[in-house]
Amino acid sequence: MTENTGFATANEAALALASALDRSDWSGSVTCLSPECTYEIRGKVSHGAEAIISSYRVIGEWVEATFESVRYESSVEAQEPSIATISFRDLLEHQGHNLDFRCRQIVTLGEDGLLCKIQHVDIEGMPEKAAAFNEACGVTKPT
Repeated sequence: MTENTGFATANEAALALASALDRSDWSGSVTCLSPECTYEIRGKVSHGAEAIISSYRVIGEWVEATFESVRYESSVEAQEPSIATISFRDLLEHQGHNLDFRCRQIVTLGEDGLLCKIQHVDIEGMPEKAAAFNEACGVTKPT
């Protein structure tokens, strides 16, 4: 793993993280996060860069192995120097079914220049849309 000496702004760190995640570059992704980073998603909190990237990797590898076509897109919007929002878009196809899934993650830059907090924000109706897609495809998402 390559060490990261830090980013100047949350926007810069968010762009690096989103780009690495879109490419399934797990080692590049982990270098964007502080070792003590927290990730909040749907009432659960993960602690530590390695654990967080592991959770992304489990889902990413399952998606790649399960669906016929997968395309990731992301964009970043700076909120202030220490906070940015990543908008993720996952375009999936399988057995004649299509899913255009979107979510956001608000990221906070720590004093060390690495991301210290990630907050997942569901877009209304998207979790249900993804669950219906998975059901139509006959697949079960790992937990």
